[in-house]
Amino acid sequence: MIPLLSHIDLDQANIFSLVLNSAGIGNQVIASDDGFTILVPEALLDAARDSIDRYQIENPRSGEEIADSSYRPPTGYLSGIAVALSLFAIHLAVTTSAAPQDYFAVFGADARRILGGEWYRCVTALLLHADAEHVVGNMAGVALFGGAVCGIAGVGVGWLMILICGILGNLINALAYETGHLSIGASTAIFGAVGILCAIQAVNAVKTGKGWKRMFLVLGAGIALVGFLGTSPRSDVGAHLFGFVTGVVMGGAYGVWMKCKAGGKSQILCGTIALGILLAAWVRGVI
Repeated sequence: MIPLLSHIDLDQANIFSLVLNSAGIGNQVIASDDGFTILVPEALLDAARDSIDRYQIENPRSGEEIADSSYRPPTGYLSGIAVALSLFAIHLAVTTSAAPQDYFAVFGADARRILGGEWYRCVTALLLHADAEHVVGNMAGVALFGGAVCGIAGVGVGWLMILICGILGNLINALAYETGHLSIGASTAIFGAVGILCAIQAVNAVKTGKGWKRMFLVLGAGIALVGFLGTSPRSDVGAHLFGFVTGVVMGGAYGVWMKCKAGGKSQILCGTIALGILLAAWVRGVI
């Protein structure tokens, strides 16, 4: 069973389920944090879509609208704004401290020290920014792309995936440089979010019969975005690229394995894990 409609209310779910049943298409209605989802057998997906389309054509005043996989619930963007404001608060705390540069030295993604066992730097570096321009740009990226990922995957699952992409991007970047390189900023995780979005849309394109051409167009657009936004003179191009690549892998895995958005308990668990990783890294850096 795969999702046909998502983020719809109970009345819509009941009507569409009845339409499908009348067409002889078995279906299942499940509840989630953001409404209801209708699942149908994968082999009957096209037939199910045709049935819903015919119903809406025949009932133009019904007021019912199909919610597609590109819909982004407000909750995701609200969490993006909250995380963006948290980045700004951390930046203010660092820049107004007695020795801001000490934070970069102790918590920045220093390639040599990461490879020497100080893994926590891959995490803590994501929350540090060089100046106001740096943090404001990343706040916008977090709110936009992070919010979009959370709109698809849920707040807990979405931020855990983005955090993991940021961590792995910094780690791979350290492996590439080996020594003499220091990286800071949330942009590695942001480009991870871009990769996740592109991969999920690419997988959906194949699943829904839009073909491999659409998939390559989506991934190509993501690569172009990395090239356009992630290669300025002050940018850490390697971290951006590796963040994007890990995001593509993460989003591809999510698109293939996840049939619908995880429920509330799973979202809470994943969110707790993400917060635990952040806290553990900062504590490890302090001690």
